[in-house]
Amino acid sequence: MNLTYKALFLTAGLLGASLVNASSAGVSLTNETVKGDINLSMGSFGIDAGVVQDVETNSSTAHVGLSVQDSEGGNGPLEVGIGIRFTVIDASLETDEEDELSAALSLGGWYRYTLPEANRLSIYGSGYYSPEVLSFSNLNHTYTYDFRLEYRTMRNARAYVSYTNTVVVYDDESRTEINKGFSVGANVDF
Repeated sequence: MNLTYKALFLTAGLLGASLVNASSAGVSLTNETVKGDINLSMGSFGIDAGVVQDVETNSSTAHVGLSVQDSEGGNGPLEVGIGIRFTVIDASLETDEEDELSAALSLGGWYRYTLPEANRLSIYGSGYYSPEVLSFSNLNHTYTYDFRLEYRTMRNARAYVSYTNTVVVYDDESRTEINKGFSVGANVDF
């Protein structure tokens, strides 16, 4: 089965399962990429998972993570989470092999600040980094970041515009940038 279809089925499965258990689920799109995420909230802890399929670079990533989350009460303007992510990267490299599978354990976090004067508008950012010591296979290091301008369209849904980039650096110093650029998306809270 084509890797693109596998990624799409995995995204559909994750989002389908989220209808029962998730605290939030989201999808973002460009002409070349699809990204799906879920976050299961367990009080002060959260488990998140996501997939990205990038047709332009013929790459796919999947991650599962655990974070400690905090917010200033139920309606405070600041939400923060720090934690770890295990990421698997399937990228087509310019080598003899068709696809290369790599993995990394990343450290990082996320924040969301809702503007008190415009309580429907929020700013979200996340970043995760995996140094060489936590990267496996032919991976030297990797990092990913995501910045969003979000608008709460209704009580349990946000629409957003984001800029995202995942940079993967291999042992031979070759680089791949996955899911780079602006996208539009939506996030639903349950």
